[in-house]
Amino acid sequence: MIDLNKYNNNVKPTWCPGCGNFGIHMAIKKALSELDVEPNKAFMSFDIGCNGNGADKININAFKGLHGRSIPLAIGAKLANRQLTVIADIGDGGVLHEGIEHLIHAIRSNYDITILIHNNQNFALTTGQATATTQEDKQMYGLPDGRPEREINISKLALDNNATFVARTYSGDVLQMTDILKKAINHKGCSVVEIMQYCPTYNKEASPQWFQEHIEKLENTFDTIEEGIKSTNMEKKIYTGIFFEETTIPTFYENLENRKDISTELVDEVKSRDIKKFLEKFK
Repeated sequence: MIDLNKYNNNVKPTWCPGCGNFGIHMAIKKALSELDVEPNKAFMSFDIGCNGNGADKININAFKGLHGRSIPLAIGAKLANRQLTVIADIGDGGVLHEGIEHLIHAIRSNYDITILIHNNQNFALTTGQATATTQEDKQMYGLPDGRPEREINISKLALDNNATFVARTYSGDVLQMTDILKKAINHKGCSVVEIMQYCPTYNKEASPQWFQEHIEKLENTFDTIEEGIKSTNMEKKIYTGIFFEETTIPTFYENLENRKDISTELVDEVKSRDIKKFLEKFK
C-alpha cells in the first residue's frame, strides 16, 4: 500500500459543510492508495458540478470536461494507455441528462473504466434544480410543484443494459465505499458505482439520519442480473453493495482485431510527422 498522502495537495475544499463529497473524496484516495496505484499511473475525468470541483483537490492526472462528458474522456484515456487506472467522476444530473448516451454505450462496449455516479438528487452547483433522480413531488428551484417526469433508477438502468459490474454505496460510509471502489477498479470491464450522496444545502430531507434509517447492506453479490435488478428498488429500503459482476465478457479493446498481438500502447505509437510536403499538394 502506498502512502495516501501522495494523493493530497494544498487546495482547500470549497464544498458545503457536511457535503457527501468529502467522504467520496477520501474513499477514492483510500482505494487508490490501498491498491498501490501511484498518482502518476491514475487518470480521473470530472464532470462539471459540485463533484467536478474535486478535480483540483487531489494529486492525480485530472481533467475537467464539459457537463455530462466525463465518460468519453475516460474512455479515450484508457484506449490510449491501458496501463492507467481510469475513473470517470460524474453527477446524477450530468450522467442522466446530457451524458446518458455516454453511459449506455460505455456499458454496451464494456470499456475497462470505472464510472462513479454521485447521486445527490439535484443540480447542486446551479442552486438545486431537479434531476431525473429527484424525489417525486419534491419542490425544487424552478419546479415548485415538483418534477412532472418519472424518475430514473441509476443502478437499475445499468443492470437493464447488461453492465458487467454494478454497485451502490453511500457517501457517509467511507469504509464500504473504499471496499466497493477497490473491487470496481480491479474489475476487468465497465464498472458502474452509484453513490447515494448527502446534499446539506438542496436535499436536506435526505439527511445522514434518514440514510441510516433506510440503508440496508447486501451481504453477497447476486448471481444473476435479474436478482440484482430486484434489489435496486428504493421505495422502502436503499440496498447498498455489489448487485452484480460478470467476469467473462471481453472488454472493448480485447475485441479489436486490429490490435491483436500488439503489446505497445496507442500513446507510444504517436509520432511527430513533417506534413509540409503533404500540404503543398493543396496550394
